[in-house]
Amino acid sequence: MQVNTTRFGMIEIEEEKLLTFPVGMVGFPHLKKYFFVPVPGNDVFAWMQAQGDPDVAFLMVDPFIFFPDYNVKLDQQIRDSLQISDRKQVTLLTTVTIPAREGVQGMTTNLLAPVVINHERAVGQQVILDGSGYKTKHLLFSHVLRESKRRACG
Repeated sequence: MQVNTTRFGMIEIEEEKLLTFPVGMVGFPHLKKYFFVPVPGNDVFAWMQAQGDPDVAFLMVDPFIFFPDYNVKLDQQIRDSLQISDRKQVTLLTTVTIPAREGVQGMTTNLLAPVVINHERAVGQQVILDGSGYKTKHLLFSHVLRESKRRACG
């Protein structure tokens, strides 16, 4: 099938590559189908594009690359709704924001609301980790910022 997108133009996508989000993403409950678009020359980030709206795409990252101690506990209701019986079925990603003023150095990711995908069943859900202590904005390159501040201070 062909899908028109604002960022990538017309894209050919195989039906089996579509992921179903039964409750949509937070703020987008009406958009139920998504697919991934790779970032050329970068295997760390990928775009998750909505099939039903050419303007809606989320930049995604594997949070464990930047936050190896990130700890997500999925309650039984989520595991049941996504038909998860084994953690090997799960891909966990987080949304990324690139602020216009700071650019790449100011990139943050939302550790409070990860996207959980059962890649065997092609179904996903964004979950909110209430009481986890995580926030919606965690700097991805905080070590780079600390180093540049250290150098600036002498």
